[in-house]
Amino acid sequence: MTRLLYISLLYTAMVFGQKDIVVSTNVVQWQEGVFLTPNDFKIVKESDLFDVENAVTTYKIEILPKEVIVDEDDNIVNYLKMNLATYFYKNRSWLGDKNDPKLLAHEQLHFDIAELFARKMRKAFEELKNKKIMSFDAYQEVYYKYWKACKIYQNTYDKETFNGSMPIPSNDWLLKIHDELSDLEAYTYIKIKSN
Repeated sequence: MTRLLYISLLYTAMVFGQKDIVVSTNVVQWQEGVFLTPNDFKIVKESDLFDVENAVTTYKIEILPKEVIVDEDDNIVNYLKMNLATYFYKNRSWLGDKNDPKLLAHEQLHFDIAELFARKMRKAFEELKNKKIMSFDAYQEVYYKYWKACKIYQNTYDKETFNGSMPIPSNDWLLKIHDELSDLEAYTYIKIKSN
């Protein structure tokens, strides 16, 4: 007996997404060479002197395709089609000062970090596929392992850059993320379909 499984967890957690990525007016898929703009941050929030956060980037690493068929042994029937995409949510993100390039650059790096961990997940998924591992639990374990590591990495980035209040993200962080993304370039997901 096979069953169709739809999984959806809160916030930027594991979501099995659609086969073709549709980039809507409220969602931006991460792409090499495409950068967030001040207008991508749709939430308007008044600045507060005591607020540590100058901006918020809401992102999701989404597992594709949407329909994951799992058999009675908890194996994913269509496991070879599994992939991940990184999304930025405009209507859940805000930028305190839309004229501050350092804030925008800081938030872009948050989005880039999300893509970095999506690449790590894609690599791990490929390793499972190469071993012909179909277990739903194995893919879920990979996702949560890297999702947790992503959150820690994001928090470290914020702490070391004082939530973006340092000069345009320190070159150390820019170079570090760029180098890590380059090292995993083979695991970039590029399929985009605009509506």
